[in-house]
Amino acid sequence: MNTSANSQRLQALATSTRRRRTAGSILVNVAIAMSLIVITLIGTELGYLFYVKRELQKTADLAALAGAQGLGVNNCATATSAAITNAAQNMPAGIAPLAANNIVCGRWDPAAWPTAPHFGAPGAGQKFNAVRVTISRTPAVLMPGIFGNQPRTITVGALAAQQYPRANLTIRSTLVTIDSTQSPLLNAVFGGLLGGSLNVSLAGWNGLLNTKLQLLTYIDQLGINLGIGVGKYDQVLSTSVSVGTLIQAMIDALQQSGNTAQIVLDALNLIKLTANAAAAQPLLKLGDLLGIQTGTDAAGLQTDVQLLQLLQGLVQAANGKSGVVATVALPLPGLATVTTNVKVIEPPQVSATGNPILAKLNPTGPDQIYVRTAQVRALISIDLPALNGITDLLNALTTALSPVTDLLNNLLSLNLAASVKNLLDCLFACTRNVTDIRILPAPVRLDISLDAGGGASRVTDYSCAANATSLTAQTTTSAATLRIGSLGATAAIAKANAFSSSAPPTVSPVPIIDIGSQTCHVVLLGISTSCDPSTRQAYYGGGLGLQADVPVGATTQSQFFANPPTLDQQPAYLAIATQNIVNSLTNTLNALNLLIAIPPTAPGGGLSNVLTGLTNTLSAVINLLIGIIKGVLSPLIDPLLNTLLSNVLGANVAQTEVGGRLTCASGAVLVY
Repeated sequence: MNTSANSQRLQALATSTRRRRTAGSILVNVAIAMSLIVITLIGTELGYLFYVKRELQKTADLAALAGAQGLGVNNCATATSAAITNAAQNMPAGIAPLAANNIVCGRWDPAAWPTAPHFGAPGAGQKFNAVRVTISRTPAVLMPGIFGNQPRTITVGALAAQQYPRANLTIRSTLVTIDSTQSPLLNAVFGGLLGGSLNVSLAGWNGLLNTKLQLLTYIDQLGINLGIGVGKYDQVLSTSVSVGTLIQAMIDALQQSGNTAQIVLDALNLIKLTANAAAAQPLLKLGDLLGIQTGTDAAGLQTDVQLLQLLQGLVQAANGKSGVVATVALPLPGLATVTTNVKVIEPPQVSATGNPILAKLNPTGPDQIYVRTAQVRALISIDLPALNGITDLLNALTTALSPVTDLLNNLLSLNLAASVKNLLDCLFACTRNVTDIRILPAPVRLDISLDAGGGASRVTDYSCAANATSLTAQTTTSAATLRIGSLGATAAIAKANAFSSSAPPTVSPVPIIDIGSQTCHVVLLGISTSCDPSTRQAYYGGGLGLQADVPVGATTQSQFFANPPTLDQQPAYLAIATQNIVNSLTNTLNALNLLIAIPPTAPGGGLSNVLTGLTNTLSAVINLLIGIIKGVLSPLIDPLLNTLLSNVLGANVAQTEVGGRLTCASGAVLVY
C-alpha cells in the first residue's frame, strides 16, 4: 500500500510540473509577443517622424528655391511671398504653415564667409542673392498612450542661391603684330609712362601680344602674393597695389600654367624692373582696370585677357596717377626726330564682367558692364625754321606783302617821303609813327596738342532665349581735339600748361604777320632818317596768326552680338564702325581757316578798318599761307596719330574692337 501511495504521489507531482512548465511557456510567448507589438508601434512612430522630417525638408527645399527665384533684383518681399505660397502646397497635413519669420533673405558668398553655409547679410553696395528657409515643427504622435512616447520637435533648413547670367565685354587694339619700327616706340612709351627706360626685344613684344592670361588664375595668384588668400575676389580687386606687384602676379600665374615662353616671362621681368625703379610708385586697384561687378563668383572670372592689352592698361593707369609725362622721339619726314610728350589723362578699363540683368536696369549705374580706351594727351613743340617749307613761306610772304605794305603806308599817310614834303615842321626835324610789318616774327615755335581716346562701350541689353542668345552694347567713339598754336613762351612752359591738369589747355595764335608801328625821326627834309626799334608796338594795326581748335565729334552706335560665346571661350569681336581720327582731322583741317585775325592794340581800332579794306589784297596772301602751313602740319600730325596713338597707345577708338561673351543661367540652386 505504501508503494501504491508513493506511486500516486509521484504521478501527481509530475503532472503538476508539466502544468507549471506549460504555463511558463505561455507567459514567455506572451511577453515576446507584447515586446514585438511595442517594437512595431515604436518603429511605426519613428517611421512617421522620419516621414514628417523628409516632407518638411522637401518643403523647405522647394520653398527656398521658390524664394531665391522670386528675389529678382533685391526684392525680399516678393521672395518671402513666393516661399510661403510654395510651402503651402507642399506642407504635410496637420503641420502649421510656413511663416514670414521662417524666411531670411541674405547673401551667399563663400569668399566673404569661408565657413559653411557661407551665408550672411549683404555688405554695403551688395544685393540679396539667396534665401534661407528654416522649419521647426512638433508633429502630433500617433500613439500618445505609449509610455514615454512624447512629442518631438523636428527642425530642417534649406539655403538656395540665385543663378544669374554673366556677361563680359573687352576692348582691344586691332594691332595684330609688332614690327621693328613699333618696338622702339613701345619701349619709349611704356618706359616713359612708367618714369624710366625700357628695352624689350621685338620678339618679347610679339610674345606679349600673343599670350593670354586667365583672370581667375591671375586674381587668385595676386591674392596669394598679397596674403589675402584664394577666392576673396572682391577684397583682392579693391586692394591698392603697386605696378611691380601686379606684374609679378602675372609672372607667377603664367609660370604655373607651364606653357608660357621664357621670352614672355623675360619681357615681363624687364617691365617690372622699370616699374620698381621709377621714382613715382602709384598704387592701383585691379578692379578699376578690369571692372568686375561686386559679388562676381569664380565662374564669372574664368575668362582670358590678352596679356599686352592688360599690360597696356596697367601702364596707362599708373601714368594717369603718377603725373609722369613720357617723352617719345618720333621720326618725321625731313627731320631726324621730333620730341613728343605723352600723358594719360584718363586710364582705360580693358575688361568688365557682371550680371547683365543689373546692367540692363541701369547701364550707367554702379552695376554697369563698361569698358573704355585710355584718353591720351600728346604734345609736339617744334621751332618752325626747322621744318621744310618755312623758307619758301618767308620768300612767298615777302613778295606777296610788298604791295600790301605800300598800300598800308599810303592809306595811313605813313609814307615818310610824302609826309615830309607837305610838312613845314620837318624842315629841320620831325617824328612820325611808321608802319612796320614783320613776317613770322621770332621766336617762332609751333605747339600741336592732341587729346584722343576715351571711346567706351557698355552693356544695355541681353537675351537668354533658347538657341537665340544675344548681347547688346552701346559704343561711343572717341571725341578727339587737335589744337594748333602756342601754349607758352617756351617749350617748357608749353609742356607745363599742357599737362598741369586734365582740363583742355588754352591755345594762343602763333604770329604769322605782325602789323606794328614804330617811331622814326626825320632830319633835313628826309636826308637822314632813323627809327627806334624800342618804340615798336606789336600788332598796333592787328595781324594774322596761326591757330586751330579742331574737334572730331563723338558718335554713338549699337553693337549686337548674336549667340555670343560663353565666358570660358574666346570672345567674339565686332569692329567699331567709325571714321578714322586721322582722316577726320585731315578732312576738317582742309576745310578750316587756320589763319585768324589778331586784334589791333591801337586806340579806336587802329588799322582794323584798313585791314577790312585790304580783303582782296590779303586774300591771296592768306590762301598762300594756308597751303604752305597745311603742307608743314601734315608730316607732323600723321605720325602722331597713326604711329603713336593708334599702334602704340591704342587710343584711337577707330582702330579698336569690342568683344562680347555671355553665359546664360537662370533660376536658383540649393547650396546648403
